Amino acid sequence: MPQTLIELGGPPDGPTLHMAPANGFVPQTYLPLLRPLMTQMRVVCAPPRALWGDGPPPPLSQAPDWLHIAEDLLAAFEQFNLRDVIAVGHSFGGVASMNAALMRPERFRALILLDPTFLDETIVNMIAEARRHGVSDQHPLAQAAIKRTRRFASAQAFYERYRHHPLFADWDEEALRLYAAHGTQPEGDEVTLTWSPEWEAYYFSTGFAEMWRAIPRMEQLPLPKLIIRGGTSDTFSAASAERVRSLVPSATHLTIEGYGHLFPQAAPKQTAMHIRAWLARQGLIDAS
Repeated sequence: MPQTLIELGGPPDGPTLHMAPANGFVPQTYLPLLRPLMTQMRVVCAPPRALWGDGPPPPLSQAPDWLHIAEDLLAAFEQFNLRDVIAVGHSFGGVASMNAALMRPERFRALILLDPTFLDETIVNMIAEARRHGVSDQHPLAQAAIKRTRRFASAQAFYERYRHHPLFADWDEEALRLYAAHGTQPEGDEVTLTWSPEWEAYYFSTGFAEMWRAIPRMEQLPLPKLIIRGGTSDTFSAASAERVRSLVPSATHLTIEGYGHLFPQAAPKQTAMHIRAWLARQGLIDAS
């Protein structure tokens, strides 16, 4: 199945905002965050291969690192003639957006990273070492992903299962219901996960070993850059955030206090307020 483009909303002739989601999360979970931006912007998502419907991922022995996600993004921008893109990326979607902008900066107008997977260097080195030894599938997050329950009686059953789960305890109610509605798909009399555990584990097992060589290159990008961290995030740690601040001083660096890695779904209105105000300051949207 070829790459697709999901139109999430907004005026067709408005500036284009592309939303690159986190591993395992369908783009519709970001709608509570994106709607305040849709008054002026066309919001789209060229989803990663996990959502293409092509079946399981390739064997890890054949797996490229996360650079291929950026290459897929750029191919979609070319296919669908997306230019002057305001790229918003969450978690590994942030890494993909950064790499795509580094490869083809002329395609972009701005770069917004939401708790990007800028892991501490010791963790990055451990992931690279595991890959060299052929044991990258032993990554704890990959192991947890592959064990996920994948079949539910209904989308409502999925919602009931997760609404009290610690990972989703602080999520915006609408974001969680959108996750239930779009994060599952019918299969017989039940529903299954739209983003399969195999693909989620695959992405956790691959990673991007050149991260701390790529990040300083952002400073040379001729684009306005916004980097937002969740104040309690254990993915984009305070130490990593401080290092990124020193390596990319031209970016605007903000923190959503009191929220973790999934703050785009947990605090969508607050996140949208920061993004909207920053875009207005850059002259990319009207301040009204």
